Amino acid sequence: ERRPWQDRNQGGGGERRPYQDRNQGEGGGERRPWQDRGQGGGGGYERRPYQDRNQGGGGGERRPWQDRGQGGGGGYERRPYQQRGGGGGGFGRKPFGQKNFRNKNNDIFIDRKPKPDLPTGEGMPLNKYLAHCGLSSRRKAVDYIESGKVTVNGEVKLEPFYRVVAGDVVMCDGQPMKVQERMVYVLLNKPKNVITTTEDERGRPTVVDIVDSSFPERLFPVGRLDRDTTGLILLTNDGDLAQKLTHPSFAVQKQYRVGLRRGLSQEDLEHIERGVMLDDGLMEVNWIRFSEDHPERDIVELEISSGRNRVVRRIFETLGYEIFKLDRFYFAGLTKKDLERGKFRELTQREVVMLKHFTGHPSTGKKKKSNEETEQEDDAPEVG
Repeated sequence: ERRPWQDRNQGGGGERRPYQDRNQGEGGGERRPWQDRGQGGGGGYERRPYQDRNQGGGGGERRPWQDRGQGGGGGYERRPYQQRGGGGGGFGRKPFGQKNFRNKNNDIFIDRKPKPDLPTGEGMPLNKYLAHCGLSSRRKAVDYIESGKVTVNGEVKLEPFYRVVAGDVVMCDGQPMKVQERMVYVLLNKPKNVITTTEDERGRPTVVDIVDSSFPERLFPVGRLDRDTTGLILLTNDGDLAQKLTHPSFAVQKQYRVGLRRGLSQEDLEHIERGVMLDDGLMEVNWIRFSEDHPERDIVELEISSGRNRVVRRIFETLGYEIFKLDRFYFAGLTKKDLERGKFRELTQREVVMLKHFTGHPSTGKKKKSNEETEQEDDAPEVG
């Protein structure tokens, strides 16, 4: 129980002691006088005089200064300075801010989840249903409904808010209305050991397995990448766009970063620039260059427009080089920016429009233009 407040001056809770001056010897003890610690006072603790450690004081000898670059510094030798661009120190500059291109840990776990069902239109308001059928926008569909052009099971419906149920037969101006699949465009940064196909008879993971659980539409890859090749692959249900991006007449540009077991010689680089004769004919690249981040010249970048099977690998195998890593970082104007390995995203509307009107990479366009100008100069009549 909490005690009630009491005024101690009135005697409650014990008598309050009167004020006492401790300097007068009262209060249970004498006040000690001030003492200078430097004179040996201060409770029996003597203050130590200042000592210069360089003269041997302070309980130990001061070690002389040693240049760690000469091997001093407690038995640890200082490592010499190394230029990071040359791979020194184990922290070489990484291409495009990504993980080290030579890193071989590319295993990605793929969780195969069930594919969602396509929308059937059940439960949708009538105007929304017509919009999903591709008739018009929802607002415009209201005009069709209110004008009496839309029937449900042979009966004119004037209510845009009517909800479609299973078995309803919806018609507009005598034409049957059915929900259409929306066009889907997905960009995937393909990991290693994944097959570029819709399904694999041996049960190996495919690019479709990675995206299937997120889209009810049936998607298929545009073009192919080898199982060991990583990088950009486009998946869509737009057959017309897929035909355009894969047809040789459109010459869609693809850029690769190639890792070689040994450095590429300048002679072989110039050989590739001129063209390499393969089993199926001469193969020419748009351009090829050494990677600025790898002075060993074992990492090169190139651009091609050909869609031949395994053409990049065959170019280097023909010249006696072994590829340990191949990555496509550019495809038809699309890049891997902010897209981690094994991740995917839908294209923006602007990117879709760009693909449908794609005319080529600026660097390739400049090269083609310069070749055309050269041919015109060669065909021009000599003056004088």
